[in-house]
Amino acid sequence: MPVGLLIFFTLINLLNYFDRYIVNAVEPLLHRDFALSNTESGLAGAAFVLGYATCSPLFGYLGDRFDRRALMVLGLLAWSIFTGLTGLVSGFYTFLVVRMVVGVGEASFSAIVPGYLKSRVTDTIALNSALSLFYAAIPVGSALGYVVGAAVAERFGWRALFGSASLPGMLLALGFYFVARDGRESVPVPSQHGFLPSIKLVLASRVLRLTILGYIFNTFALNGVALFVVRYGSSLGMEIGAVGKIFGILLVCAGFIGTLGGGRLASWYARQKPGQLESLLLFVSISTFIGVPFLGIAFLVKSPELFFVACFLAELALFAGVAPLNSVIVERAPEGLETFTQGLTIFSIQLFGSALAPIFIGKLADILANGFLKTPSANGAALGYALQLSTVAMVLSAGAWLLATRAERGERQRSGGGKLSEF
Repeated sequence: MPVGLLIFFTLINLLNYFDRYIVNAVEPLLHRDFALSNTESGLAGAAFVLGYATCSPLFGYLGDRFDRRALMVLGLLAWSIFTGLTGLVSGFYTFLVVRMVVGVGEASFSAIVPGYLKSRVTDTIALNSALSLFYAAIPVGSALGYVVGAAVAERFGWRALFGSASLPGMLLALGFYFVARDGRESVPVPSQHGFLPSIKLVLASRVLRLTILGYIFNTFALNGVALFVVRYGSSLGMEIGAVGKIFGILLVCAGFIGTLGGGRLASWYARQKPGQLESLLLFVSISTFIGVPFLGIAFLVKSPELFFVACFLAELALFAGVAPLNSVIVERAPEGLETFTQGLTIFSIQLFGSALAPIFIGKLADILANGFLKTPSANGAALGYALQLSTVAMVLSAGAWLLATRAERGERQRSGGGKLSEF
């Protein structure tokens, strides 16, 4: 596969997460300007996810049947335009609707790319290495969302931030056809399965069911922390801009090292083993278990320094499994349903992970703050205790992937053993 094409997709994925995470960076400003409760702040973070999750299976279904490049271009234009329109909203509920449409646009890109890459990289280890670079854009884009988003919003206001964020996507969309048109066929062989039969076919695999379940809990942990971390850090006595900047720097370092380094390390480990998918799953389970205590500690300590160190180590573990997980999902997908499987995965992890996490954590924080926590720092303490839901979710994700490892081993043994591929 052309390196330039992979880099181009990686840049778009960086923008994808930048536009997604600027809401988290300005959450305290939205909280103030719209006079939101913690629960409503959770809805602000979840609105994007609802549009993103519900439309991902649809774009995955279309991506197995029509020109994938055209679908990705339309999605990129849609999410960029509505990111700009976010800065023009007059009320909180209008804000929620516009953010949902941004999610619809981003669904077309995220659901289709892994299948698009798999059609050009047939080896499991090579695909995992390519996805390691592609998904390394997640922490970079997310961190830029925190750092640039917080800085621009503090100086020019959050409305100006959303307006300016729409321009890069439009420019990338204009250049998409020139870069992504590599002379290879972009229209896949249509699947013979309908929408509902396709869902049943994907969920028939126990390995896929457990892998996706673990991914749901992993996403719950990551997104629950992401929305509230700036406000929790400010409760430790720091300015909002300083928290956003420091956390953003840590996020880009831990996320880039974790995603790219974890993906490469997983490739090295799996290459030594006869069961490559089994090895990838085991790697993800172990690395996640290692990160659990650090996430728990992060929201118990009162020292900003210890808080940031614990967050950094927990993020390393959370991001280390991104590429191996997506490699397993796209490799285990039924033939002809690669993008649909990815779309169904996004639907599951976003609706039951990303969307529920901020709502549940915000609601629990409200209950604790208004209930038995009657101290001057009740809001910060309540939010810290509520964020331990993310720690619980991280434990559950590691457990689900350990079970998926056993299921994959059973599949390999029933099929007569795995054959080692060369990179």
